[in-house]
Amino acid sequence: MPQDFGTLLNCIDGRVQRTVAEYLLTLMGVRHLDTVTTAGMVKHLAGEPTTRTPVILEDLEVSLTRHGSRHLAVAAHHDCAGNQVADTEQQLQVVSAVSFFKDRHPDLEIHGIWVDHRWTVHRITRV
Repeated sequence: MPQDFGTLLNCIDGRVQRTVAEYLLTLMGVRHLDTVTTAGMVKHLAGEPTTRTPVILEDLEVSLTRHGSRHLAVAAHHDCAGNQVADTEQQLQVVSAVSFFKDRHPDLEIHGIWVDHRWTVHRITRV
């Protein structure tokens, strides 16, 4: 029987929302996916915190504490208007964000997700 909730930290870009959600619902084996979005999500989670970082972390805590989510995914994508860096840089930001969350929440299963130029979802890391 699937667990109830997983959590996704994703960009606001509508081109990636459905594809990533469908992929993760199956991968995580959950019925519901709490989704926190902001433009260029991974730039707010890798390196120095931004003004949006505390809000992202607060929303994540709601999902973890109130919905009991035990799975987390951090996603980024090609052609991101909110994080206009090279694809390879964004992928490194995803890996950095996954490490950041693993240190804070060692009990979570955490996935790093990349959506390529063909809008195909790839899991690039898992801890």
